[in-house]
Amino acid sequence: MNVYRCRICCDPYLGLEAPTHCPFCGAHRRHMVAAAEYSPVPLGELSKKSRENMERALELEVGNSTFYRGAAQVADTEEGRALFSALAKVEAEHASVICKILGASKPEELYEPGECSPSHKENLAESHKREARAVKLYTKFLEEAVEERVKQVMEAFIEIESDHLGLSE
Repeated sequence: MNVYRCRICCDPYLGLEAPTHCPFCGAHRRHMVAAAEYSPVPLGELSKKSRENMERALELEVGNSTFYRGAAQVADTEEGRALFSALAKVEAEHASVICKILGASKPEELYEPGECSPSHKENLAESHKREARAVKLYTKFLEEAVEERVKQVMEAFIEIESDHLGLSE
């Protein structure tokens, strides 16, 4: 058994080898490293623009997490419930990463179910819109970032949210 850490969410993972994706935040394998080799990227002071962008990202992730929790409750199949439940957890983990960057507490509503359609099909379509919006926004935030840690997180989030687009097609 080996111990790995994710460079994005910093959570540890036990396994024979690094997983293809972090089981907590969804980061790709390249972000999973042996715990002995783990070294966090220092953040330093956030620029005004990065702070604003991270606050917007936090709003988006909280909104997505609560939406997915609601959608999981109304999904009409076990696969749909599992999909939306898993997405809610990943989005909540992203919110947690952003809170660490901002030095902020997690919002209380992060783990509550939010508004969604009673239709599973409509929630899948809304999911696709939300993930596409996140990719577009995070690409902009990546271009505007000056801090290495913010760049690292935005790059990983773009990959993860792009992966999610394939789940709603």
